[in-house]
Amino acid sequence: MFKGFICEATSAKISPADCLACARKGTMANCPMSAPVIEGILGNLRADHLRDTGDLGLTITTLLGCPRKTRLKYEHSYWLKPTELWWSYRGQLMHGVAAEYARKDPYALVEKRLAMSLATVKITGQPDLVLLDRQHLIDYKTTKCVPGPWRTYACPKTGAVLREGQFAARYPIYCPDCDAKHAPKGIERRGPPRAYGSHIEQVSLYRLLLAENGISVDTAEIIYQDMAAQLRLPVELLSLGAARALLRERVNLHIQPDLPGILTEPGDLWACDYCPVRGTCEELHGGPVGKAMLKTEPEKPQTLLAGLGR
Repeated sequence: MFKGFICEATSAKISPADCLACARKGTMANCPMSAPVIEGILGNLRADHLRDTGDLGLTITTLLGCPRKTRLKYEHSYWLKPTELWWSYRGQLMHGVAAEYARKDPYALVEKRLAMSLATVKITGQPDLVLLDRQHLIDYKTTKCVPGPWRTYACPKTGAVLREGQFAARYPIYCPDCDAKHAPKGIERRGPPRAYGSHIEQVSLYRLLLAENGISVDTAEIIYQDMAAQLRLPVELLSLGAARALLRERVNLHIQPDLPGILTEPGDLWACDYCPVRGTCEELHGGPVGKAMLKTEPEKPQTLLAGLGR
């Protein structure tokens, strides 16, 4: 459970209330934090405070993350420097904007926490913005750089797709069909940007959550925002049946009796860099986790783990 901060100036452990009061006074010259930033960080950590009451804090966002991290955060105390949670604050910036807009739009639903149950497990979520008259869901994502072209790498001899995704391949790609390696630049095809798969899953689960609360959603889009631009990407939602199956799978991973395993998929290992309980995870695992497990570093997504939906 989140217990408090590690002071940016002294490295001492400090309670959230004391950190907030200190930031309000501005007494530490070498601390970059201000009171509104600390308050914003604490607002995004409220689910961890709920765990003091025995609530595992299963939200839509939590369920799509690392189940091992969820369990360790629940069972072990941890402290972090506020600067380590800067991404968390950035993810709150659109809250005020969306809420202000919703006051003027009678068909806008924003800042409403919803709940549903799967068997005996309570699951909550807070979609960013729902336009009720359009039955349309919008989710905002702060990012270092909005998604670029979708890259597909296919074997020039067989046409088999060897790799595809948002990020450029940097090394020769092996094709098992022709038993050869191909230079990425020579076999790359570019298409329109696509939303990240985990974000599509997230809005699909929000759609299910909304349906369980009597609110119909037919379409959705994700709006990626960086410091220079924003990009609107419509998404093809999972069916309600597929979303329910995904939800059941993710819930089972999080509530299994044994401690869930470490992340092993190369595309997921970047998340370990942002994990507040990484030290505990590595101690229990008996070795490094994340990119440190690989001989070559995987390509890191440009998006931060921040957004309005919770």
